[in-house]
Amino acid sequence: MGTQKALNKILACVVTCCYMGYIPGAPGTYASIFGCILIYIFPSIFANIFFCAGFVFFSVLCVNLFKYNGEDPGYIVIDELAGICVAMAGHSITLLNIIIGFVLFRFFDIVKPFPIKYAERLKGGYGIVADDVLAGIFANIILVILGQFL
Repeated sequence: MGTQKALNKILACVVTCCYMGYIPGAPGTYASIFGCILIYIFPSIFANIFFCAGFVFFSVLCVNLFKYNGEDPGYIVIDELAGICVAMAGHSITLLNIIIGFVLFRFFDIVKPFPIKYAERLKGGYGIVADDVLAGIFANIILVILGQFL
């Protein structure tokens, strides 16, 4: 097996979140739920702003190195994992906050209001990850606003 082929196999595992992206149905939602579980169990890591920034960079790097077909294949779900981490970054990790953050993140990721839809136009891993990061930022801002009232 060549080095490039071996690297692509490793990257396939990473960008699909241990092949979760191949589960039929709603792989992006499954990866987001997986992220919520990780955030709940390891909040000091997965909800840390510095970890999130590094993870976004890592996600873009991995997607750009991975050989795939199409614009934004549904099986690449590392972007959803990064997005939900961004949504919860800096927040108090309670079950209620995680549920609200998840719903807001998925809403913005699916509906894609401006400028989220525009971010998808970026080439390669930048566009694949950027829309989810923006959806996470939108969700994070709404969580901050809701936090003033809850």
